Parts: sequence; C-alpha cells; structure tokens
Amino acid sequence: MKRKILVVDDEPGIIEVIKARLEANDYEVITANNGLEAFVKASEEKPDLIILDVSMPTMDGLKFVQATRGFEMKDTPILILTALRLTKEAFKSFGVDHFLCKPFKSDELLLKVAECMKD
Repeated sequence: MKRKILVVDDEPGIIEVIKARLEANDYEVITANNGLEAFVKASEEKPDLIILDVSMPTMDGLKFVQATRGFEMKDTPILILTALRLTKEAFKSFGVDHFLCKPFKSDELLLKVAECMKD
C-alpha cells in the first residue's frame, strides 16, 4: 500500500514539482493551497506525512502545526518547507521536528521524506 503525503503550499508550481517527484517514487499525494484547506484534508485523508510551507494565506504553516497538535493528527509527522532561516531550536519551539530550507534539491526532499516516515 502506498504511503500518503499531503503537500501544502500556496504556489501551484511548487506543489506540482513536489507532487511529481513524490509520485515518481511511489507515494500517493494529496494537495492543499493553504493551512485551513490542509486541516480539513488531513482530517479526512489521514496522511502518513504532511509537507507544508510556512508563509501561506488563511492559515500559515506554523498555525497549522499548532492546530494539528491538539487533535488526532498530533502524531502525524510534519515536514516544513521554508525560505525562513530559523534555527532547529526555533522550529522545535513551534512543535516542528523536520524542516527543509528552500531552495532544495529533489534528492534532499526524498531523503527528508524517508527520515520523517521513520518516526
């Protein structure tokens, strides 16, 4: 059975690139364009991993993380993709264990996805 990943970003081009790369590596991919849409889809779809951007309209990535940690998705690994240059400690303070800074190479993304799935 394919592992399911929810990809969340407000830039459609980024979603398409990530989706294509993940599907080529045998992952099932669902998408959302903002944190609020992602919250609904994550509740319905129960993904094995959530990959999301920090800066998005409606509900940003960090607010999404805070919202999910109090619900049934509290144990779902989340990989933050961001152009923000925060330290690992800063991300941990928001409840984020995994992050990847933009721009990134697709091989880096796949390695990070594999790492997140081990948790």
